[in-house]
This record gives sequence, C-alpha cells and structure tokens, in this order.
Amino acid sequence: PISEQLPEDESYIIVSFENATMPDIARYEENDEGGTFYPGDDENHIQAMEYFVNAWMPLPEPYRQNDE
Repeated sequence: PISEQLPEDESYIIVSFENATMPDIARYEENDEGGTFYPGDDENHIQAMEYFVNAWMPLPEPYRQNDE
C-alpha cells in the first residue's frame, strides 16, 4: 500500500487503484508536493484521469532467453 511506502523517484512500477479493477504500469516522480504517478510515459498524471492509486509493486524482471 502507498500508505506504507512509496516507490523510488523516477521508477516504473505496477499500480492498483481504489476505483478500478485492472492494474497498470506507471511511473512515479517526486516533486515539491510529494510525488505523482503517471501512466507509463504519459505527461498527464493518473489522478487527473480520476483514478486513485492505492498500492504498487516493482515490475518483474524482463524475460531473457537462455542462450546456452
């Protein structure tokens, strides 16, 4: 939950919402007012779209084919 810990500045994460069922990939950026979540590389913050982030988790490691 975001009430327990916020992500690192300028990190990409998976977020869940209070008012939506599907999680999304977001970017977190700290600013003078605290921090803001943005959908992917978008410049409009998530709250402007009337979604409210309630929790986050790190992205999983990308798949890498084993080339042995």
